[in-house]
Amino acid sequence: MEEDAALVTLLTDVDVFHGACLDTGAQRTVIGNSQAKAYLASICRDAKLATSKDLGRYRLGGGSYVTIGIVHIRVPIAEDFFLPLTVNSMDLNLPFLMGLDILDVYRMYFNNMTNHLVCINEVVSVPLVRNFGHVYLDWGSSILYTFPELQRNLKNFYHAKPERLYALMRRAKDEHATPKTLRQLENVTEACDLCQRLAQEPSRFRVAMPDEDICFNKRVMIDIMTLEQTSVLHGVDRDTLFSAATFFHNKMDTKSVWEAFLCIWVSAYAGYPEQLHADKGKNLQSQEWKQMMRNARIKPLDSGIESHNSLVAGELYHMMLR
Repeated sequence: MEEDAALVTLLTDVDVFHGACLDTGAQRTVIGNSQAKAYLASICRDAKLATSKDLGRYRLGGGSYVTIGIVHIRVPIAEDFFLPLTVNSMDLNLPFLMGLDILDVYRMYFNNMTNHLVCINEVVSVPLVRNFGHVYLDWGSSILYTFPELQRNLKNFYHAKPERLYALMRRAKDEHATPKTLRQLENVTEACDLCQRLAQEPSRFRVAMPDEDICFNKRVMIDIMTLEQTSVLHGVDRDTLFSAATFFHNKMDTKSVWEAFLCIWVSAYAGYPEQLHADKGKNLQSQEWKQMMRNARIKPLDSGIESHNSLVAGELYHMMLR
């Protein structure tokens, strides 16, 4: 029974990086020239291979081949762990063959029952895919930034804040800039001595007492105003700026003004105010009103003639009602 050569071949597309092939039983890790260039293109690097002083020699299919250069590949095993590999490249159309030398060093093995690459050192298992009749560790474009790369970016942009640097990366439409990158930038900033020395001091809550004593319900300022042809009674405490208001839906006289004030104010809990500063008005200047103040032992304070802003805080708070 003959197998279909298209299913078991190791030849791959030239322009697409397929990841690491794990089930070939290769003793040493190696990559073909086309896949090396495809990997460099996927991370936006120059397709030129690095040179090595010692050229390696590999046996494949009964022939002997000499390496033409090296490529530095970063293989993601976990969210924050990468395998920094220096892989020899040959002038053959081969995939990235991860050999037993790397699997033994990092204590990894391929579980063909679950299609996972198990890393004992990091206690993680990475899902695998089957392409061309073989098993591949294909991480595609999900290559994240490493700690040294983020440190280099931070220094190149003069130790910018993590939020600003991350926003710049997003505006540049960097597909590798994910929310995890922002957390990594924050970790890089915390580890940077210069960023910590030049960082803004954390804000603190400062509490200070005013020069004058604050006493609630000492002086209350009341005024009668009109909103959409409806009379409104508005009262404001001078020291705490606590305010309350109510509408007059029926006929407004001195007695109804007094009852409305008792309804909106906290007299049942704090008692009557010591002083009641009223604006100029017919009901607030009548003898009946002053008699009610004396019965409640409240000292009445009147505004002067044409003193339109005498209530100060009281009239300032009218804007909230309007």
